[in-house]
Amino acid sequence: MRKSADIRRREIIDAVLRLAMEVGPDRLTTQAVADAVGITQPAVFRHFVNRETLWVEVANAVAARMRAAWDAAEAEATSPTVAIRRLIAAQAGLVAAEPSILAILFSHELRVGNPALAAVFRDLMAELTQRLAACFAAHRDRSEVAAGDRALLVLGLVQSSALRWALTGRGFDLVGETLRLLDIQLEGLIATEDAAP
Repeated sequence: MRKSADIRRREIIDAVLRLAMEVGPDRLTTQAVADAVGITQPAVFRHFVNRETLWVEVANAVAARMRAAWDAAEAEATSPTVAIRRLIAAQAGLVAAEPSILAILFSHELRVGNPALAAVFRDLMAELTQRLAACFAAHRDRSEVAAGDRALLVLGLVQSSALRWALTGRGFDLVGETLRLLDIQLEGLIATEDAAP
């Protein structure tokens, strides 16, 4: 039975994500993707106009997964602090489950050679920053640090933890370690009324 175009496109995107981790995004060929899916290389281009378009669609698929995880994290939060922790856990969990995201983000060739792909990830990070800033703004605390700056500090923690995780060969629990460090960071970023002046 012939597969629908939507199913085939998802198979191609999933193959790109899998192979990007195995061989690296810069070295990944459309022939390797075609072989992994069990189709011809021209068939890949029946679904995606060119290599750049394929990568943008991969980024859009990642973005959709991230937004769904963020939405779920915020929906179940009982306070702004819980929302921050859940957003960060969701983000770290996505990276741990799909390490190719880091490979794509750090691919110089893809970011420089494909501005549309870079824009998808830039917009995603801006959106996550805004979500975190809204959580900090919802706190009625005495912090003199702007909500946006606190969001950037927390996002920087996630990014540095993910980079360290990748550089150490994924040698630790990314979600657990990120949340451990986040809790330390939040002690300084959320100034409660009973905190020392």
